[in-house]
Order: sequence, then C-alpha cells, then structure tokens
Amino acid sequence: MTSGAISLPQIRHSAVPGRLRLMVPEIIDRPEHAAALEHVLSAAPGIRRIKARSVTGSIILDADPVMDIDTLRSAVARAVSDQKSHNSGAAGKPRYAQARRSDPRDNNGRLAPDGPVWHALSVDEAIAGTETQAAHGLTREEADRRLRSHGPNVLPHESSPTNLELLLKQFQGLPVMMLVGSSVVSLATGGIADAVATLSVVAANGVLGFVTEGQAERTIHALTDQSDQQVHVLRGGRTVSIPASQLVFGDILTLKAGVRVPADGRLLAAEDLMVDESALTGESMPVAKSDAVKLSAETPIVERKTMVYAGTIIAEGTGQAVVVATGRRTEAAKLQYLSDTAERPKAPVEAELDRLGSRLAMASLAACGVFAGVGILRGYSLAVMLKDALALAVAAVPEGLPMVATSTLSVGLRKMERKGILIRQLSAVESMGALQVLCLDKTGTLTQNRMAVVEAVAGLSHVPLERTAAFTVLAEVAALNNDSQLENGRPAGSSQTEQALLDFVLSQGIDPEDLRARHSRLKTLDRKAGQPFMGTCHQSKTGSFWTLKGSPEAVLRRCSHVLDDGQTRPLTEEDRNRVMALNDDLAGRPSRVLAFARAETGDLSGDPGNMTFTGLLAMVDPVRPSAATLIARIRQAGIQPVLITGDQAPTAAAVAREVGLTGGGPVRVIDSTEFAHLPPELLAGLARETHVFARVASHQKLAIVKALQASGRVVAMTGDGVNDAPALAAADVGIAMGESGTELARDVANVVIRDDNLATLVEAIAEGRAIHRNIRRSLEYLVTTNMSEIAVSILEALHGPGELETPMELLWINLVTDVLPGLGLALAEPDPDIMEQPPREAGENIIPARDFKRMATDSGVIAASAMAAHLVGLARYGPGPETRGMTFLALSQAQLLYTLVCQRTDPRKLKPGALLENRTLDLALLVSSALGALPFFSPGLRRLLGIAPLAKGDVAVALSAAAVPLASVLVRRSLKIELFPGVIVKEVGNA
Repeated sequence: MTSGAISLPQIRHSAVPGRLRLMVPEIIDRPEHAAALEHVLSAAPGIRRIKARSVTGSIILDADPVMDIDTLRSAVARAVSDQKSHNSGAAGKPRYAQARRSDPRDNNGRLAPDGPVWHALSVDEAIAGTETQAAHGLTREEADRRLRSHGPNVLPHESSPTNLELLLKQFQGLPVMMLVGSSVVSLATGGIADAVATLSVVAANGVLGFVTEGQAERTIHALTDQSDQQVHVLRGGRTVSIPASQLVFGDILTLKAGVRVPADGRLLAAEDLMVDESALTGESMPVAKSDAVKLSAETPIVERKTMVYAGTIIAEGTGQAVVVATGRRTEAAKLQYLSDTAERPKAPVEAELDRLGSRLAMASLAACGVFAGVGILRGYSLAVMLKDALALAVAAVPEGLPMVATSTLSVGLRKMERKGILIRQLSAVESMGALQVLCLDKTGTLTQNRMAVVEAVAGLSHVPLERTAAFTVLAEVAALNNDSQLENGRPAGSSQTEQALLDFVLSQGIDPEDLRARHSRLKTLDRKAGQPFMGTCHQSKTGSFWTLKGSPEAVLRRCSHVLDDGQTRPLTEEDRNRVMALNDDLAGRPSRVLAFARAETGDLSGDPGNMTFTGLLAMVDPVRPSAATLIARIRQAGIQPVLITGDQAPTAAAVAREVGLTGGGPVRVIDSTEFAHLPPELLAGLARETHVFARVASHQKLAIVKALQASGRVVAMTGDGVNDAPALAAADVGIAMGESGTELARDVANVVIRDDNLATLVEAIAEGRAIHRNIRRSLEYLVTTNMSEIAVSILEALHGPGELETPMELLWINLVTDVLPGLGLALAEPDPDIMEQPPREAGENIIPARDFKRMATDSGVIAASAMAAHLVGLARYGPGPETRGMTFLALSQAQLLYTLVCQRTDPRKLKPGALLENRTLDLALLVSSALGALPFFSPGLRRLLGIAPLAKGDVAVALSAAAVPLASVLVRRSLKIELFPGVIVKEVGNA
C-alpha cells in the first residue's frame, strides 16, 4: 500500500489500540539511523513513545489510541523518506523547514546545530530564515499551521516504566531464574508441593520489589511541575499572551526580567539584557546578551551572546527574540538526547548476585553429578538417582537469596525516603554504598543557585556583615534602587541580584515597603549599553533625590563626596583608589560587586551627578551550609570528591577551597580546553589526579563520568540543571536536586534529594554500605548452610541405601532456615564506624573467594554434626522415618544456631554477650525454630516430609549435635584460631 509515492511500512503487530509494531528494513544494522528516526518521530503529534530497533529492523509506537493506523504508518514512511534524502540537500523546501534535522549528531558523533547556525546570522538574516516579520510577527493562520507541522513546544519527558514492565523487571535476576528453573524441575519430577512453595517465594519477592519501586517512581514524578507558563509574543502586529506550549518557529518573543525563556531564540533587540544560563551551561553568574555582536559559526554555546535558550531565565533588562527552535529541537532537548543514549551500568549488587548465582549453579550441578555418580556406584537404580539428584539441585538453590536482597533494599529505600532521599530502583540503594568517586556539580548542588550578599563596605570601611547602624544609609539606597518586591515577606520578581540586595535590606531591619511609600519613585534610568548603572529619583520632604547603583567605576565617576564614618566629606583621589582597591579585593573572591551612591537633592530633568558614595556590596552564589560537612565526611569515607562545573576556573577553585574539597591541600584545576581532545583512557588517568574541572560542557561532563567508569570505579554524579542530565543518566548513581532541580535532571536520575539537603547523602552512603555488608553476611550464611545440606546428602548416599533425606524434607529446611534468618541478618543496623572505612574494591565479589574456605569449614562442621545425629539414629532404628527425623532436627537447628555467629564474618570479632542484640534476628530465629519443630506435632506434615515423632532422648541427641557448629565458632574466637592464615581480613564497617 502506498501513500502518494511513499511505501507504507509493513505491520507486524496492531492488536492493542494505540500500540503498533512496524517493519522498517532501512534501519537494519544501522543504529545511527534508528536513533535519528526515534528523534524525528518523537516530535510527531500523537506519538507518545517510540523505540526503533536496528537489530530487528522494527519500530514500536505508543500513540493516542484514537489515531488512525495508516496515519501513523504515513508519518513513519515520511520520516524514512526524509532521512534518505537528507544528504541530497534541502533545495525547494521552505527555509523554516530546513531548520529541522533528523539526526542531532554530526559526523563525529557530537550534537550538531539544527539547520542554520542562528547565532552567527545577523538580525535580518534570522528574520528571513524564519520567514516572519519583526514588526508584525506571524499571522494566526501561519502560527496554527506551524504548530500542526512542528508539534507543541514541549520537552520530551523520560518515560516512566509501565506497571507491567516494572513487574517483569523483578523476575529478571539470575537468582530468581534459578528458583524458577528449580520449580520447573520439581513439577517435571512430580514435586508439585516443592514447586508451589518455591514459586510462592518468587512471587512474594516480585510483588515486594514492584510495590516499592512503583511508589518511589510516583513520588519522584509528583515533584514535576505540570503547569504551562504564559508567554508574550507578537501575532499579527499585536502582543498577545499564549501558553508556552503553543509557541512556534518564527514567533517574535518578548523578554523581560524574571521570565523563563520558553524556546531557543535569536535576539532581535536587547536592552541591558542579562540571562541566567546556569541550568544549561553551569555558569553561575548571569551572562550579558546583545543582538548586534558578530559571532563565528564555531562559537561555543557559553559564548553565544546573540542567543537565548529554553530553560534559562532573564535576570535583568529587556529584549526581543525570534524563535528558532521549539520543543524537541531546542538545545535542552539535545541534552536530553544525550541523556537518552547514555547507558547506566548495572548496579554492583546486581552484577555480584549474578556472578554468585552462576557460581552456585555450577557448584550445584557438580554436586548433583557427584551425588548421582556415588548413588549409582552404590547400587541405586538410575531412575531413582536422577530423581533424587534433581531434588538435591532444587534444595541446593537458596530460596532466601532473592528475598533477602529485595527485602533489604526495600527497607533501605524506605529509610532513605523518610530522610528525604527518593530512590527509583532498589539496586541504587546499594550502589550508594559502593561509591568510590562523587562528581559534584557546583551551581545549584554545592551552591544554592541564588545570589546573596556576603561582604559589604560602608563608605570606606570593610565592615563585618551583621546588623549595624553603619549599613543604614547603604541599605536604604539598596532598597529604593531596586525593582524586586516582597511576596509573603520574601523578595520576589526581577533578578536574583535585586532579590539578594533586598535580602540584605531586610537583614538590617529596614522595611522596604514602608521606605518606598515614604519616598515614592519619580523617575528611573535603566542600565543599558554605555550606562552600566541604574538611577532612581525619589520624592522627599524637601523635593527629590537621586540614588545610583552599578559598576564601581561608573558610580565613582558621578560621585564628589563620600560617606565616611557617618559623615559626608569631599571625595579625594586617595579615596577613589581605596574604593577601587576594596572592589578588586571583593571581586577576587570572586564575587559580583555593586557600588551605591545617593544625592540629597536631584533634578528630574537631568542625570544624577554630584553624588555621595555610600558603599559596596559583594554577592556570590553561596555555598550550601551542609556542603563543607558533606565533603569532610565523604573524604573520611575514602571517597574521592571531584568538582565539575561550567563556571570559570577561579570561581570553581574558590568554591573548592571553601568546601574543603582537598582537605586543605592544593587544588588542582583543569580547564575544559586542556582535555577536550584527550582519548578516554588518558582522560581517566587525568580525572584521578584532578580536583576541579572548569568550563565544562554537558558532553564533557558525560565524558568525564564515562572515563572514570572505564577505569573500574563506581561513580556518582550530582546535578540540578539540564546540562547535568547526560552525566546523571550515565553515572552508576545519578543524584538530582528535588527542590531546585530541573525536570529533566529529575527524570534521568535514579536518586532525588527532595529538599536539596546534601547532608542526607552521607546517611544514604552509610545505609548503602550497611546494606551491602548485611547482604554479604546473609548470603554467606545461606551458601554455607546450603552447602551443608549438599554434603549431608552426598555422605548419606555414600554410607548406605535408604538413608537419603526426602526432597520435601530438604525444601522445608530451606524455607525454614533461609528466608527469615537471612532477613534477620540483612536488616541489622549500620555499624557506628561504617563511614570511617574505605569503599570496597571495584569488581570485588559479594562473597570473596578467600571467604569460601572458611564457609566450607563451617558447612563441613554443620554437616558432620547432622551426620552424627544421623548415625545415632541408624544405630537405634536403622534407615527410616525416625532416623530422618533426627537428621532433620539436627540439621535445621544447627543452621539456625549458626545464624548467631554470622553477625560477624571474622569470628575473632564476635562478642558472645552481643549475640542476641539484633532483635529482628532474635525474633526470626524464634519463629523459624518453631516452624522447624512444627512437623513433629503435625501428622500431615510428618507424612509429607517422611519423618516420624522422636523420643526425648532422640531430641536431646539431635539438639546437642545442633549446638556443635555454634560452639566451634565461639571456641575459635576465644582461642583466636585462624584456620586459614591471611584469609580473614577486616571487613568494611566491622571495627
């Protein structure tokens, strides 16, 4: 079927309304074409999600269910056709259509500009290129047509997983698959009860993970502001207010202080325009903009003075811009493209559990082979031994393995949520504890992403920043010469600079509203090119007076007097030099410095002159109060902090020193120009020795994170801006700010700090370390006890016919001794000194090879104790239910008692008096012990397990044998016996 001359793609699946799978042979083995097709079609109206697979040549579309299938097929066909003709030029197309680009990357894999290089065009060229009129804007009809063609001006959201995807994810781990496999084996051999019990554990584990992760996803999504801001545009010669989502290519946009830029635009006019681009570039100070500057096509985004970009904020001044990119074609959307293509590594605990699962599977198969071989040599029939070997394989898989990991991570996630840290995936909880490098964004993460007055000069004196009469005149000038207003008692509106000045006024106990009411403003001189100051004329009882605020040089030129120690006197040349010296000192922090002046009389018809200099105020983006404490504790924990910022090197170095990034040592700073072309392996080496990366673009942040990961390190990245998103998406742990962070940063991160309180990061890392330590101890217990069951089965097969334990007996032991005791170990509280230990080595197995020797010894002792009871039973009753009952009781209770000594990996660190301090474990052991004894009081369970009631003497023998493993470990502790010299080492957090 065709639409015009374009062939429609073949339908592979369309049964579900709104979901369509199509065949597109053109993308087979061409991942770059698939990615480009995703980028283009994601902007098409009605398409919610799209996935293009180059391996199979298929496209999966999630669209509005009311959309016609052929309409969707036509959209795909047109996109494929456009992609084919992309290299043949854009001749004949409207100029505005040339601005669309199917693949946002250039031939070197870097994000490329869409169509014309707008920042390098003149105003007239930009107007012509967008086919609009500067004086009238677009007509309503043309704007509607472009809206239908380009789609709404909306940034794509990181799609949340569906409930089905989230549920299926819980069953993907190797340990879970091993349990499912063992259930299949049980069903195949007639063990229906075995299969039901095992699958029940798997189902409970999956539901727990699904509920926990689903709630975290909903909580993070609730932080997103869904409102659509109103913007002012020129339509048909009139200024109208429209929702930002309806903005289109070619609209003439009006800009003023406090407005969030809704789309990318080329400036047509700029009056003292300053833009806060921290969310896009990381540059903390507002950037001056101009419509008349000539720029080359290669000018980096941080230096494009002729452009404004979506997501940035107008800090000061006014302007007008023509919209050159909306929605998915903006620079912010390109950063999201980088975020979408960045792949987060598998969490350490997931990789370690998969490795452990593989080793257990191989060991179980080997043990079953040995068991079957021994049995056949002893004269058992082949059919009987194969069935028993399969049953042993089922028993060899620790049923508690996935439940322990999921439950422990779930509890950790809940703890973190109560402390204000929202975690998307369970595995990310443990990843926090594995961190070796913490990459910190400066603006909005270490700093507060707002301006604040930090130092002040009253007249000619540098005065400590506190409430004092020396600042009264200075504060009054700052209040009057200010466009910010009070809302609910706090500064709002205008720029961050104006708000910071009003905060200073309030700190001096001055009511700005009352002051402004007494001295109403009569005239304003706005800042503009060639006039780097703002002047305001106010009414007074005797007439009027002027105030002045601006650059120290400009203000001083208009001053003839100075306020010195509360007295006004003539301003000397020496005074001017002193003021400039004070300015240089403050600016060297670095900080933004403004000078203030006042004239007692003023003429409305003229400019301010003959002013009295009143002082200087220095402002910075202040460091968060918790930042220095965070860095100190991070360094104490052996984690390397690295500062990555878009700011200039001096600013970044100053912040690094203030937060103690190097612990008082020299700060090694490197500018992005020095490593821009380094290969990843050299960049990784450089990153290990560098404290601060300055003037870093988004793709460079991503490169730094990937380079550190390539060197085998577990890396976290913190950030709040759009420019941080790619690195947040690629890091092992991406940590976004919940309160001040951008929507994109929160979308791609797997950890969100709800209230931006960095201090909780330390608690999250401590919790992650404790979780890993507890999971490790639980797994060591589970593997040790399951090894003892295998050993008992092989020894029974070697000893004689008819002595084997029944499959249900082994399964009951597993269920009783695995799940609850494993959870009791896994839910222990963190050790007090856990943050004083270095992080574990990258790639270290969750159970190191050296520990398997000790575990083999302990499992051997447990097996030997159970076999002792078994032999006593044989001597008294011969093979049969009574003997199996004694073996069952001895083996199950020995494993439960052994749990107490698993609270420490190194037996020398055990404290006998503290064995019962873990109340969760104590309760788990009481319940498990009761479940272990239950079959002896239930005839139905006894028949199911194949055991018989025991006499008091038999119980005494079995329990005495069960106490031997516990006693063995305690004796080794008291005698400080090291069975394998060099094997037992200090574990993280175990002082």
